[in-house]
Amino acid sequence: MGLVAGLMTLITAVALAAVPRAKRAQSPTPLPAAQVAYLTSCGGCHGIEGRSAPGSVPTLRGLTGSFLCTPQGRDFIIRLPDVALTQLSDRRLTEVMNFVVFDLGAPVAGGEKASLYTVAEVARLRHHPLTDTGLTAYRNQVVAGLASRCRVPLALHVYAAPVTASR
Repeated sequence: MGLVAGLMTLITAVALAAVPRAKRAQSPTPLPAAQVAYLTSCGGCHGIEGRSAPGSVPTLRGLTGSFLCTPQGRDFIIRLPDVALTQLSDRRLTEVMNFVVFDLGAPVAGGEKASLYTVAEVARLRHHPLTDTGLTAYRNQVVAGLASRCRVPLALHVYAAPVTASR
């Protein structure tokens, strides 16, 4: 019986040695500061992935990049009251808006290759928030201009519409 027990121990040891060792748990990759600022300043309403509740808050995913198709659209999204009047610094707001537009928003085909927002541009635009205009009517005018110039998602026309391309 001692020989059988020894042989079983040897077989078990060989079998265990052949099993790959579990990889060490890796610590999660930290999020970029702009994404953290988006999550804490915008994500509560617009959703952690830029998808918000239909009909209540504009969805950002796949849409915001369309605003870069025209200078008026580019200015519009920085001048929105909740963007322009945020407590974020000019630098951090620039980083967040570049994340929102280029990572969540996916710039559209049909327009020129859009450049990143600069801190100077964001600082200049946010000093003129759209607080003295009928925001919905102005937005509709901006979107009409975008649609006449570029291939924009249909959802850009209506907040709750599914995201598909127009034209």
